[in-house]
Amino acid sequence: MRLINTKTFAITALVAVSSIFQASLVSGEDTNQGLVTLDMLNKAIPAAAAADYCAKNADKDYPKECVNNAIAVASINKALTKYKVTRRADIVAVVAWMAFESGSWKYNNAHFPKDVPGIGTRTMMAWANVASYAKYLYSCRYGVRIGEFANTVDKATDAVKVKVLKLVNSSNDDAFGAGFWYFVNGEAKSYYQGKTIKDGDYDSFKDFMVKGVKAPFDEKAYKDRKDVWDKVNTGIVFAKAT
Repeated sequence: MRLINTKTFAITALVAVSSIFQASLVSGEDTNQGLVTLDMLNKAIPAAAAADYCAKNADKDYPKECVNNAIAVASINKALTKYKVTRRADIVAVVAWMAFESGSWKYNNAHFPKDVPGIGTRTMMAWANVASYAKYLYSCRYGVRIGEFANTVDKATDAVKVKVLKLVNSSNDDAFGAGFWYFVNGEAKSYYQGKTIKDGDYDSFKDFMVKGVKAPFDEKAYKDRKDVWDKVNTGIVFAKAT
């Protein structure tokens, strides 16, 4: 019986998985050929580029919610792989959504204009979506936390909402993964399945935000979100396949 060199096997498997993902990224009209790099994210979200970003900019009332791009990029890339989001237009859309809602990674709970129990992650998802995401990730632990409100999520107490939100904010991977989960599995999944967000097109991003995310979009929101989207769209640019 031939023994397998487990170290060599693991490395080979990792390279194979990476190659498959890379290949999926170069197939399609606006796909890319790699994951998001730190340099890209620093150009996309320049406010959060510095190593001492949180030391200088974190909200003094919620300092532990803040992370910089070096932390964010690792979790974003894990989410891209996990949820198989490969189109540049989609990556730009979800990153811009998260960056705007979280104040450039300063928050993962809704605090303004006041604290709202159950709303959060880097996308500031509504409570119903937070509950669905928690159930998707951790069905058993979610069941314990949701308790008697398992069939009446909308009637959950504030204390229960806080406990469930903490579950999906317990790691950066989960907090950053929320946007990609929602894009692929939530109410916005038609945008993922139909590939309807056009590359470099802000109006199709707006359509995703209004109809897919149900975000308010008055004149001020249009400008404020466009400022963020413009930076992300300019910063996250992948080399063309040769």
